[in-house]
Amino acid sequence: MKPRISIITIGVDDLERAFGFYRSLFDVPDEQIGAGEDHVAFFLDGDFSFVLFPRAQIAETAGREEVVAGTPGFVLSHRAENAEEVDEILERVLISGGSIITPGTQSEWGYSAYFEDSEGNVWELMATPVAN
Repeated sequence: MKPRISIITIGVDDLERAFGFYRSLFDVPDEQIGAGEDHVAFFLDGDFSFVLFPRAQIAETAGREEVVAGTPGFVLSHRAENAEEVDEILERVLISGGSIITPGTQSEWGYSAYFEDSEGNVWELMATPVAN
């Protein structure tokens, strides 16, 4: 098997609110969005899809009785072209209804920031240094 992630599904407590947040953040045309009674899918570049699904249903599917917001056990990461793009995305996060956990910070590993979406899911933004 050649590992490849083609779909990321995250749990949300309020599907409508999460849809509004990601629709604003991703800024994709309506043709790239599919919705059902219990989910919303964003069909992004290539074969990649990002899906919103009720957190309680994900917990049930995973055999869990307790639903805990914002603790999915992973962080979604997005690689930006540069520090300016990281900051631009953070501005869009705030406009879209999310919150910044850690503002853009320079380190030996590059420029990075963390934010929460409207449902408490954690994202990392990073711009790695250009190799010489």
